[in-house]
Amino acid sequence: MFKKNELDQLALPLMLSNVLGLVIGLCDQAIMGHLSMECFAAVAIVSGFINSVTGILGMTATRFNILGSKETTSVKVIDDMWAQVVLSIGIGLLSILGIVGCGPFIFQYIYQLKGAVLSESLNYAMIFSNSIGLNLLLFTCSSYLKIVNQTTYILIGNTIVAITNVLLDLVFVYGCSLGMIGNAIGSILALIFNLIIYGCLFQRKGLLTFRKVNWERIGVILWGSIPMMIQEFLESTVFVLVIGALISRIGLQEMAVYQVINQLQTIAWMPMYAYAQASLTLVHKSPSCYRLATIRSVGMYLIISVMMVVGWNPVIHFLTNQEELILATETYFIGALSLGVFYNGVTVYQYTLQSLGKQRWVLCISFLFYAIGGGLISLGLQGWDSLWVVYLGLAGIYALLAVMMSVKLKVLMRGD
Repeated sequence: MFKKNELDQLALPLMLSNVLGLVIGLCDQAIMGHLSMECFAAVAIVSGFINSVTGILGMTATRFNILGSKETTSVKVIDDMWAQVVLSIGIGLLSILGIVGCGPFIFQYIYQLKGAVLSESLNYAMIFSNSIGLNLLLFTCSSYLKIVNQTTYILIGNTIVAITNVLLDLVFVYGCSLGMIGNAIGSILALIFNLIIYGCLFQRKGLLTFRKVNWERIGVILWGSIPMMIQEFLESTVFVLVIGALISRIGLQEMAVYQVINQLQTIAWMPMYAYAQASLTLVHKSPSCYRLATIRSVGMYLIISVMMVVGWNPVIHFLTNQEELILATETYFIGALSLGVFYNGVTVYQYTLQSLGKQRWVLCISFLFYAIGGGLISLGLQGWDSLWVVYLGLAGIYALLAVMMSVKLKVLMRGD
């Protein structure tokens, strides 16, 4: 029997873990930012590219999470977990070969890096590419812990490793004077340490026993994750690039304003991702849990947004000391936060529908609305060069998507 606090028990540790990861990421950027502008930019480009690839390939772990939440026996869940482990190792090894082989073309011709910066970036990429397979294994472990509703272990493990990551970066970047390479080494060692922690936990639970590879289950996981990979690529890469290109036509200041507000909105959206993941896991036990997840997500988004508005001065001055940028950001900040509320519903509904086997429907409807919305935003900017066109356009896309997905969920629930 589903209980309301079960949703919170699953989501709250995930939310705190997400916030912690964001804070540590900012600390990581600060460490590189004190080396040089070139190092900071190069690390941002390489790590951003590899992390995007990781996010797309990580949909295999989300697929395992969905399959595991449907299983009625722990034996089947463990069999799928080991299939996902084998798949993660295979993808990780292929990714290393891909980055090593294609890295020179990607970073030289696409990102236009040159000279010493290109050389350092390629060395950084060769080391940091190991993070793809390691992260997929960590995603697999965390997915299992979500399935068995033991997400507190995720928070504990991530807290220990996040602190370790910062310390290792300081040691290798400054103590050993390895610069960018030291950052990559520190990050990889922290991921390995995280994997060791999970390994000790799983060993204590008796899960680290040899099992025959089930190639059929590997195929089920991989094939089922393809629509979600395309969805992730569409949202986190293609649409982001399109919106960035449209804003850049308005001006550099507007681009900077959008980036600042986006960073702050990302913090406010942290509860949303946690509750969406919780809904994805629990929806098979309680089909209506997505409603409570949406209410919780929106409520916490509004609370965090109000806190940001009230504490505006310290918040904005933490991010930038450029007064012209601060004044420009103030013009849009409250409106952008208000319009961003619709994204909460879209994300929770999307994760829930994907868990219910509607990945292709979600992909098709998202592609349709993003394509039409992007075109309308482009047309709007021709008549009014303002970020308000972008924010109103995005709000329209998310509001309509939320309505469509909500209707789809209601139809599915009536069918059950």
